[in-house]
Amino acid sequence: MTTLIVSDPWDIHARSVAWALENEGERVHVWYTHDYPQKHGVSLRTGGGTDSISLHCLRHDRDFDTADIDAVWLRRWYQPEASPQLHPADIRFAQLESTEFVRATINLLDAQRERFWINPVQAKAVADRKAVQLHHAAAAGLDTPPTLISNDPAAIRAFYREHGGRAIYKPITAASWVGEDKLWGTFTTPLTDELLREDAALSNAPGIYQPLLDKAYELRVTVMGHTVIAARLHSQREGEYLTDWRANDFDERMGCERYALPEDVQARCLQVMARLGLVFGCIDIVVTRDGRYVFLEVNEMGQFMWLEAINPGLQLLDCAVDFIRSRDPRFVYGWREPAYRYRDYWESRGERGEAEPDAQRHVPLPKVYQMRE
Repeated sequence: MTTLIVSDPWDIHARSVAWALENEGERVHVWYTHDYPQKHGVSLRTGGGTDSISLHCLRHDRDFDTADIDAVWLRRWYQPEASPQLHPADIRFAQLESTEFVRATINLLDAQRERFWINPVQAKAVADRKAVQLHHAAAAGLDTPPTLISNDPAAIRAFYREHGGRAIYKPITAASWVGEDKLWGTFTTPLTDELLREDAALSNAPGIYQPLLDKAYELRVTVMGHTVIAARLHSQREGEYLTDWRANDFDERMGCERYALPEDVQARCLQVMARLGLVFGCIDIVVTRDGRYVFLEVNEMGQFMWLEAINPGLQLLDCAVDFIRSRDPRFVYGWREPAYRYRDYWESRGERGEAEPDAQRHVPLPKVYQMRE
C-alpha cells in the first residue's frame, strides 16, 4: 500500500498521519507543490503507450514513481512559486506554466487508473464553493440560514433592515492583508450602519450576508467516510469567540468535548457529503438557543487535529490513519483504545529530528491563502 499526500512541510496533519502510516508499514510520499519548481524537479512522460509521472519527496529527499500509488490525500494543494531571481517579466509566465503543470499532473493521476482520493479532484473543485454547499445542504434537509450573496449596496442594506439590523458579513474566500509587522484576516463580522455607509466598500467585491444567529454553542463535525465525529465548541464562553471561533487561533481555552449528534442531523450531514462527492470534510453547525441545528459550511479539507490536541478523547489521528488505510469511502471507525494519539506524535517529534522542517530547504509559504484550485 502506497499513499501520496499533497501538502506543505509545516502541515501538522500531513506530518502526523505520515508518521503513523509509516509505523503501520505503509509507504508514504509527500509532494510539496509549493516547493516546485524552485526546490525539486518533476517529470511526466506520455505517448508511445505509456504514461509515467516521477515526483520528488523532499521529506525523504528521493524521487518516486507514481505507478504504485493507490491512495491520494489532497491535503494542502498550493500554487507553485516562481523564483524571485527571474526577470519580473518572466515570473508571471513561470508561475502560470508551473501551476498548469501541477494541475495537469494531478488530473493525470486521476485519469490513469482508479485510486482512492481524499477528496476526488472534481468534487473538491465544486465543494469549495459556499453557495453550492448551501444549496446541497438545504436539499438534504438541513436547516440553512437565509443568505444573500451580493455586491449590490441597495440589496445588502435591504437585507440588513429585513433582519432588524442583526446580520453578519463573511467573505467568500479566505484572505489576509500583510503589513510590515502585522497580519489582518477576514472573519465573520456583525454589520452596523457605519459599515454599510459607503457604496464602494460594498460594490467592489461580493460578500455573504446572513442573519446573526442566537447561538447556544457550535459544533465542528469531522466526517471520514461514514464516520461522523462531532465536537461541541464552547465558543460562547468568552467574548472573542462569540461571532467567529476561528479568530481565537485554535485557543485551548475555548475547550471542546465529543458530542452526540441527533441521528437525523447526522444522516443529513452524510447526505450533504454524498451530494458533493466528498469522502472527507469538516462541517460547521450552530446550535441556536431554541434548539435548531443550522448548517454554515463544509470545509472539504478542514483542520481537525487541533480538536484532539484540546481533547484527546476525540481520537481523530487514529481515525484518520484507519480511514486512509481502509481505502473505503464508506469507512466506519471502530472505537477502541487508539493506536495513535496526536499528543504522542507531538511530544516525540524532537526525538525523530523533525520538530520543525528546515526552512532553508523549502520555499516560504504565502501569507495569503493560495492553495485552492
